[in-house]
Amino acid sequence: MKVLFSNPPWWVKRFEFAGDDAPASAWFSGVRAGSRWPHTNQAHSSPGNFVFGEYLPYPFFMGYAATYAAKATGAKVVFRDSIALRESYDSYFQHLREERYEYIFIETATPCWDHDQTIVRRVKEILPDTKIVLTGAMSAKGEAVMEQFPIHAVIQGEYEKGSVRVLNGASGVLPHELLTVAEMNAAPYPYFDETIAHRYWDVNPAGQKAPQLQVWASRGCPYKCIFCVWPATMTGNDPDGTGKRSVRFYEPDYVEGMLRDLVGRYGYRSIYFDDDTFNLGDKHVLGICEVMTRIGLPWSAMCRADTIKLETWQAMRDSGCFGVKLGFESGNQWVNDNIVNKRLNLETARAAVHEIKRLGMTVHGTFTYGLPGETREQMQDTKSYIASLPLDTFQETGCGEIEGTPMSTLREKGHLDRYAGAALDEQYLYVPDGGEKMRRLSEGDLAIGADKAKSSSDYLIRQWRALGAAVIEAAADGPVALWGVGTDFFETLGLAPTLKPLITEGHVRLFDGKLAGQSLDGAPVEAPAALPGFSGPVFLTPRIVSSRTAMRQDAARLGIPAAALRDLYDDAPVLAE
Repeated sequence: MKVLFSNPPWWVKRFEFAGDDAPASAWFSGVRAGSRWPHTNQAHSSPGNFVFGEYLPYPFFMGYAATYAAKATGAKVVFRDSIALRESYDSYFQHLREERYEYIFIETATPCWDHDQTIVRRVKEILPDTKIVLTGAMSAKGEAVMEQFPIHAVIQGEYEKGSVRVLNGASGVLPHELLTVAEMNAAPYPYFDETIAHRYWDVNPAGQKAPQLQVWASRGCPYKCIFCVWPATMTGNDPDGTGKRSVRFYEPDYVEGMLRDLVGRYGYRSIYFDDDTFNLGDKHVLGICEVMTRIGLPWSAMCRADTIKLETWQAMRDSGCFGVKLGFESGNQWVNDNIVNKRLNLETARAAVHEIKRLGMTVHGTFTYGLPGETREQMQDTKSYIASLPLDTFQETGCGEIEGTPMSTLREKGHLDRYAGAALDEQYLYVPDGGEKMRRLSEGDLAIGADKAKSSSDYLIRQWRALGAAVIEAAADGPVALWGVGTDFFETLGLAPTLKPLITEGHVRLFDGKLAGQSLDGAPVEAPAALPGFSGPVFLTPRIVSSRTAMRQDAARLGIPAAALRDLYDDAPVLAE
């Protein structure tokens, strides 16, 4: 029996053109399995061309289900993450024609379902005898999906057990059947191979080192935020926020065995715990800290500000934790209490940020806009709250509405008591894709972005100062090029006042594809196409890894020697000094 666990390609054309032969600037790329909120972003990659450094989450549910099903059934199971491969549609469908799988499992959700249903129909045209099985948040509408599309089965929730049942003959809508804690800690480790092992990446919190291993130390979250997908749909069945949401922990021995196996095989340099909430209780966190002390690699985690004692943050730091993500959602307390149902005191969260920063860790804050019932004034409160925090980086996204969550149930029922302030009023913008919603909200006076640095970040200030000092030192020996005239360039310029005269006097030349032909205080900005004739070192200024990776590809295409490129960020220390 040949079985495929598939994360199909997801490309969106920014404008109309024929075929797939277009530069990365013509595309939005989507992330699906592995992302709690599937969405599209501006691409550096393009179909058939992978550029490292874009946000690319590991598809946890699929990776665990693939190895579990293979062990339990003996089937020939193939795991193909076309998102990580940056695969074109032609390549994907050609693979299906060649392999002719008996079963294909696809994880999907509301933001990508309009796209994915075309994939389903196309697969069925190519392989009419293949049984297609849907998983993911869209399974909340399992009956309707099966009525309208050529689907063999829909598995609700995490799908290790459900996939085994399907391969043993089950069909139709399979309700939630979660692994017990004992089963979870006896399950095979998630799937990785040489092709995909080094492709997954999340740049935040600041301080990551590639290759990065993304793992779980737990499943589930007890909190009931209105928009949150996995605790409502995958690790639980709680579409209106009135049910029980469970948390299951991996034992420290299991986590250590998994890390030693995967690090040993693939040579990872940093580890990111992408749990729904990593730090649910001191006992669990301290157990993982002991593991990480023995593993000896720098690590980071998705956390909450108010679920552990202050001294436990110190234990995390002592065991190698260099940074955390914290979810704030809104900077307005009323919104957090009455719409999100976050149960987070924003002043308690502020104190946690200051303590984490005091310990020398980086902090990445996550915020969302466009909640049902949220006003523009309340969104501006979030802006003000962000400005008041000593964050290193932060992300602002549009709040996507996804099937199976309380936010989606609100649309069906009109009111939810647990979310008394949530309202689908005239200000509310319905867009399931949070990336697209962010872009639409930004069309007005609310400028939000998926990943931003704070000029006050001590960690980033050290990086910008190091870049400025290196350029100034190199300029003493001859001409220097700075490639990239953007945010990081201007931050560096502000921290290195002797750099500006070197630019205006021509000792340091500026190159940038978008700004070529313009000038900075009389100093011309040249096109990168002129770099092959430049004889000195070329410093890459952008902090974002995918930007620098794309620049390296451009350099190779232009014939710029790799030895001429200077990338100070790759050598930046992981831990704060």
